[in-house]
Amino acid sequence: MSQRTKRKRRIALQIAAITAIATLVGCATAQKVGGVHASSGSQAKTLSYLSTIDKERMGSASPVKAFIAGKDINDLNRPTAIGIRGNTMYIADAGVGVIFRYNLSTKQLKPLLRAGDLIVGEVTDIYVNSDFSFFAADNLGKQVFHFSPSGGLIKVYSDEPNVSRPIAVSFDEKSGQLAVADEFYSHIVFFDSAGKPIRGIGGRGEGNAKFRMITDMIQTSSGFYVSDRIEYAVQQLNKAGNYQTHFGDREVIFPTALAMDKDGRIFVGDKSDSTIKVFKNGKLIDTVGKNGYGNGEFRYISDMKLVEDTLYVVDSLNGRIQTFKVLSESGRKS
Repeated sequence: MSQRTKRKRRIALQIAAITAIATLVGCATAQKVGGVHASSGSQAKTLSYLSTIDKERMGSASPVKAFIAGKDINDLNRPTAIGIRGNTMYIADAGVGVIFRYNLSTKQLKPLLRAGDLIVGEVTDIYVNSDFSFFAADNLGKQVFHFSPSGGLIKVYSDEPNVSRPIAVSFDEKSGQLAVADEFYSHIVFFDSAGKPIRGIGGRGEGNAKFRMITDMIQTSSGFYVSDRIEYAVQQLNKAGNYQTHFGDREVIFPTALAMDKDGRIFVGDKSDSTIKVFKNGKLIDTVGKNGYGNGEFRYISDMKLVEDTLYVVDSLNGRIQTFKVLSESGRKS
C-alpha cells in the first residue's frame, strides 16, 4: 500500500467521523422536509425536490468497515464536482481523494483509483464526452486531465503561464477545443485537440468582459456564462468573448455554481446563504433552499449539472448530491 493511499484513508476516516457527528447533530436540530424552501417562505416556482444521493442510499461499505477490511474507500464523503452523460455520473470526492463512476440506474458506485491518484488538489469541475471519457480540472495541480471511462489517462492539458487554478471546463466536440476557466488569472483559455493553448478571452480587471475571481463557467450554443465572486456576479459573453450582459449583482453575494435549462433560466448557487437563485432575462424569479441538513437544504453548493429536466446539486459539506425536478415556467413539471 502506498504512503499516499494510506494518507487518503486516514484523512477519509477523520472526515467520515466528523461528517457522522455533524449528520447526527443535524438530524437532531434540523427538521426533514419533503419539499423545497424559498428564502421568502413562499413555494418555489422552478424546482421540486426529488431525491438525495449519499452513502446511505448507495449500498456501499462504510469507511470504517472498508478500512478494517483493507479495501479502498467506497463511499461518498466530501463530493466537490460531478459530470453526467446518460446514466453515468462521475463524482470527484476530495474527502477520500477518489473519482467515482456512479450508475444512476443501478446505483452502483465504483472508485476509479488511477484517476484519483493523479489529482494533486481538488477536482473543481468535470465534463463528460459522448464517448464517456471525461475531463477533470485539478485546481492545485494547475492542469486538466482527460480520462478514459475506466479512469485511464488520455491526455494532460497544462500551460502554467496561463492556467494556475482551473475552476471550470467545457469541451466542444465539433472543434475539439477545451475551454478552461482559470480562477487565478481570471480568464478562459482554449486548448486545441493536441493539447496546445491557442487563444484566451476575458482577463483580470473591472467592467465588461473582465473578471477578478472566476468561480464557474458554462458554455452554451451562443457563448458563455461566467460567475465571479468579486466583479459582476454573472456575465454573459458571446463565442468571441465579447460582453453581452450581466446580472445578479444585488441578489448574489458569493456565486459558486451555474446551470442553465432549456427555457434559458440560469441557476446560480450562492454560498452566502446556501440557496439557488434562479434568473430569467437577467431578473431574479425564484430563490430555492436555505442553510441546513434537510431535503432541499444546503451547506455548500460546490457544483450543479442540469440534464434534461433534472438538476443535480453537489452539497459538499453535507456530503451528498440532491436531485430536483425542473418545473416549467407555468409551474408544471416539464
